[in-house]
Amino acid sequence: MLFNTKNITKRDLQGLIDNQIFENRELEYKDYSFVGGKLQDKQKDKFMKEIAALANTNGGTIIIGMQEDENRLPIKLSGAGMGLGDFDNWLSSFRQMVLSRIRPHLHGIDCVPVELDANNIAIVISVPKSYARPHSFWDGNKDEFFMRHVNGIMYMDIDDLRKEFLYTNGLQDKIRDFKRERISLILANECVGNLGNLGKLVIHIIPEWSFELGNIVDLKQVDGNPPVHPLTGNGWSSRYNADGYCIFDADYSTNLIKTYTQFFHSGIIEATEIRCISGYKDKEVYNWDDLQGRLVRIITDYGSLLNRLNVPKPWHVSATLLNAKGYITDTGWNTSYAIERNIVNSLESMCTEEHSLQDSINQVFNSLANAFGLVRE
Repeated sequence: MLFNTKNITKRDLQGLIDNQIFENRELEYKDYSFVGGKLQDKQKDKFMKEIAALANTNGGTIIIGMQEDENRLPIKLSGAGMGLGDFDNWLSSFRQMVLSRIRPHLHGIDCVPVELDANNIAIVISVPKSYARPHSFWDGNKDEFFMRHVNGIMYMDIDDLRKEFLYTNGLQDKIRDFKRERISLILANECVGNLGNLGKLVIHIIPEWSFELGNIVDLKQVDGNPPVHPLTGNGWSSRYNADGYCIFDADYSTNLIKTYTQFFHSGIIEATEIRCISGYKDKEVYNWDDLQGRLVRIITDYGSLLNRLNVPKPWHVSATLLNAKGYITDTGWNTSYAIERNIVNSLESMCTEEHSLQDSINQVFNSLANAFGLVRE
């Protein structure tokens, strides 16, 4: 990327002209004018096709309000034909258009206004490489699939489509296989130390981005400022291991791990809690509502870390109770029913730009509450 699109300025855009930066596979110039903040009908279809094509390829940036010459070189900042005060109306119309014309829904598009003068702005649109591809442009009657190349967009052929559909199906298999393998390792005590054989809660935050070959995060930032910590407790240890970086709290008299959070090289986060699950009372989990409130706050901090590490959404969020048969929970006024099986899987939720991690993890916990016979909204 030529610049940080979150903090882009008029000077940055002028630099594209001064440095003669051609349009390319990941950069598109559009001399569109949106009078009054409204999208014009003649521009809508081509605009949405460009966005779908970028998402189906490597992602990229569209700059609205930039004129180009016949050689695809930027020559003038013309602006989008509206002032900053019209941007919110434009953004609402734009998002509705994306929702209705691109299938399946494309998450993570970011639009930033850049003020050129008191009455005119340019708009910088960042389109992520999608991990739910291929996305189609829907004209109301049929789906059309496009991909991006250096000179613009082109239709995807049958081989392109087959490859992308296989990728999407394979991605779901990879997520499922990863969780299955990790649960097996946890049950076998082959992760971060001796976890014991009592009940435990395992939470996974799995970005789709993590399964793209070559995608890794800078784990040095995990122990940065502000530091992250395990799900419970006031003190912890940390170390690098074969999977990445782990923070944990152990009982020094027994050497049993009470809680840990594993940060994988790929950006996946696995958090396992034992203290409040099997360390509260015999076969009794700490008050579920209180526990949920505490853990959601910590897990939300993990989401902030992923944002700092530039790990894009969507993130798959799920939880599993292990060795849970016979466990009850304190409800604050009574005790719950006993869990009827050893392994309980939550519903899976998805954190996107539109659906927060806090909402996602609450959905996950609410589904686990059903295992105790508790009813949650």
